[in-house]
Amino acid sequence: MGQKNQKQQHQQHHHILSNKMAFTIGGLLLILTGVTVGVAHIDLGRLNFFIAMAVATVKALLVALFFMGLKYDRKENGMIFATSFIFLAIFLILASTDLFFRGDVYVKGPLMAAAQGPSKLKKPWISTPELVGKGKELYAVQCVACHGVEGQGNGPAASALNPHPRNFTESEGWKNGRKPTMVFKTLKEGLPPSAMASYATLPADDRWALVHFVLSLGPKPQEDTVADFAKVGIDPNRAVNEEKEDATLPIEVAQERMAVASLQSEFEARLYHPILRNTPPSEEVTQLGQHLYQAHCVECHGLHGEGGIKVKNLGVNPVAFVVTLPFQSSTGGLSSQEQFNHRVILGLPGELMPGMGQLSSSELKELYQWVRGFSSR
Repeated sequence: MGQKNQKQQHQQHHHILSNKMAFTIGGLLLILTGVTVGVAHIDLGRLNFFIAMAVATVKALLVALFFMGLKYDRKENGMIFATSFIFLAIFLILASTDLFFRGDVYVKGPLMAAAQGPSKLKKPWISTPELVGKGKELYAVQCVACHGVEGQGNGPAASALNPHPRNFTESEGWKNGRKPTMVFKTLKEGLPPSAMASYATLPADDRWALVHFVLSLGPKPQEDTVADFAKVGIDPNRAVNEEKEDATLPIEVAQERMAVASLQSEFEARLYHPILRNTPPSEEVTQLGQHLYQAHCVECHGLHGEGGIKVKNLGVNPVAFVVTLPFQSSTGGLSSQEQFNHRVILGLPGELMPGMGQLSSSELKELYQWVRGFSSR
């Protein structure tokens, strides 16, 4: 019995690290930390990563072996600990094999690709219960946010749009007309400069399905004539029409092009903004600061930073508005580049000034120089 108790006490015994060993290991960890910091200030190319990982591995082993007691623990625990690294190595090897030896997986082909193929339906311009049902499903995804569940133009986003979204239950006021071909034309081309966007990326059959569902929400529409079909490039005598679709860009290329500043912002501002629409065009936009100002600031601050533009109605009795101040009176945000960046990036909470964190440091610098120049123009 005495030998059994001694064996149990021996099994329950935990090794206590001596003070000398603890200070030694602690000193080594501090030295290795200094090595990591020192190497980080020296440019050794790819070696920086491998040295940092090697030092971190040694430090982890010292902590596990001595401070966590793995060196003095049972051999089974050490085996489990070592096995975990084996599985980590297997994972890294398999991932590296796929990454470095899988070959070229990028799709080769023309930069521009056709958006859709030929129609899969015979005469999709003729309404059927199946097309109306499919159109209802598409409507719930594509259109309900603006036009509402019942097509009355009262969707969640309708209050922020001007002009208001179309009420499909009414028969009057349709810009392109209420015939099926004209609604199809609207879906393909949109209605600029309103918020009605083009849905040319949808397959032609899906657009026809939307046409039939939308028209089912109101009175029976007029029938199309041969001339109406000709306007949208369709021969009604053919069972299947191969619609010529606009080419599309791969998403990676589109994102790259979106990141490049366009020099046509002055034209776009004149087209959509009432302040600029009736003013004579200036010289070609060549300064990035002017481009950025016209793209992001002119709507509220005016063409020359003069302010005085109504941006919010506070009430009608008495009539009160929030108007923008001229830049000359807001020198607190223009006294330095840093203060200007802070104001533009974060905006002015509570004062209707939104933040524009998407601008880069070089764009902020150019915009600051352009705004600073208002006082000398």
